[in-house]
Amino acid sequence: MSIPASNGKVVLITGINGYIGSKIGLDALSRGYSIRGTSRSVASTHDLLAGPFAPYADRVEIFEVPDITAPKAFDAAVKGVHGIFHVASPVNFALNTWDTVVVPAIGGTNTLLTSALEHAGSQLEAVVVTSSVIALWNRGTPEGYVTTEADENTWAIEAAKNVDADGIPEAQRASIMYAASKAAALRAVWEFRDTHKPPFSVTTIHPSIVIGPPVVVPSSPSKLNETLKPLYSIFAGLTSVLPTKFGSGATIDVRDVSRVHLWAYENHTIADGEKYIASSGIGPNQGIADVLRAQYPERKNIPTGEPETGYVFKKDANGRIVEISHFPGTSRISGQKAVEATGREWIGFPQSILDTAKALESLNGGD
Repeated sequence: MSIPASNGKVVLITGINGYIGSKIGLDALSRGYSIRGTSRSVASTHDLLAGPFAPYADRVEIFEVPDITAPKAFDAAVKGVHGIFHVASPVNFALNTWDTVVVPAIGGTNTLLTSALEHAGSQLEAVVVTSSVIALWNRGTPEGYVTTEADENTWAIEAAKNVDADGIPEAQRASIMYAASKAAALRAVWEFRDTHKPPFSVTTIHPSIVIGPPVVVPSSPSKLNETLKPLYSIFAGLTSVLPTKFGSGATIDVRDVSRVHLWAYENHTIADGEKYIASSGIGPNQGIADVLRAQYPERKNIPTGEPETGYVFKKDANGRIVEISHFPGTSRISGQKAVEATGREWIGFPQSILDTAKALESLNGGD
């Protein structure tokens, strides 16, 4: 592998050891950037540094930030950087309270933006913040509604504040808190920009459910990113019943998520003040099972469900599903704005399924 020459620019990626952050980091390195990454613990970045980042060792620096909400937490990390990707906001559905989910999301966002404004320096060109499509998506929209960047989540924050009063079961609280954290953090981003009018551009990226091959395959299935666990449980035959729909039900490949982040930085004049949804379309678990059974006929424990139902599909000449889409007239999430801005289509859902499964073949079930 040839290592590209340095392009002389340094970018900061918060949450560098996460599923999305690690992919942005690797892609940035492959394009000639030097990177700084933050992590709650340097030890957690070992597999990255010893593995995919190793060829670029002289262009990687890690900053330990145990608490992203602590004042001045990012002051040292931002100094002298040309771009910032604020990715750190882990998906952990074991947490289900306002203080453990929403407060850190708001605090981490404000801390990062304040450090960028006060300590990065005049060379800073752009801050790109990883949000989520859930920060835009609303419940109860009419059939056929298309969620776009013009929408705003109007329910999650109040719902999260009222989980006790409304008697919301414990099992349902984590997803509400996650939605509220993304909606509240998004508001914090744009309020900061409106108030401080920073000299750097600000852009938010809104992925739907992220799948695709991880940069580092963990040692155990239990350590997989939350959004990969349903796919893996189907692939490994850990369940005989297909999991229920996760989140919005729309998906995007992690490689596309990284690409759009880097595009927003490299085209920061165009992207300033903009939101971009990263979503390739519907991602039904039935479709996952159907694609995987065709590719891995020897895996008899992949659940069957109700084959080829619940979605529209196209097959190639060999009878394999190569395209999965919504039924006409059903509600959906549109990633068209980013497609038009970047000039590239998204990786198709069936391809993402197969590439993810290939990457996870070394995990043999269980934990």
